[in-house]
Amino acid sequence: MRLCASPEYLKKHGTPNRVAELSNHNCLSYSLSSAQRGGTWAFGQDGKIQVPVTGNLMSNNGDALLAAAVKGQGIIYQPNFIVSEALASGALVAFELDHPPLDLGGLHVLFAPDRRLPLKVRAMIDYLVEVFENSPCRPS
Repeated sequence: MRLCASPEYLKKHGTPNRVAELSNHNCLSYSLSSAQRGGTWAFGQDGKIQVPVTGNLMSNNGDALLAAAVKGQGIIYQPNFIVSEALASGALVAFELDHPPLDLGGLHVLFAPDRRLPLKVRAMIDYLVEVFENSPCRPS
């Protein structure tokens, strides 16, 4: 997860340094996320740090929140894969607070235990490792 906002938003409203300061900002929330339910955003490895936030947009679509943030509407708290291109282009700026963002865990591959892993499964696992090992989705 990454906290991001447009450079214009941060210039106008300032960049928060602590999770408690998020209450002074327009926080654009993802309604289907367990990390952003009930007017709170969760931080820390286990999500036990709950911070109350408010904002004028809540959506069940990460791309809609991304578009609003790029237009300077507020702060978003989204997974790397949603914000990585906007961060790379400079349309959004990521920032860190006094508590780490929630760790969603990463990519997991599940398969039946067997001493003879099918070649197709092994090839898929190798491909996923190659693609995601140096992905822009990984935090910097």
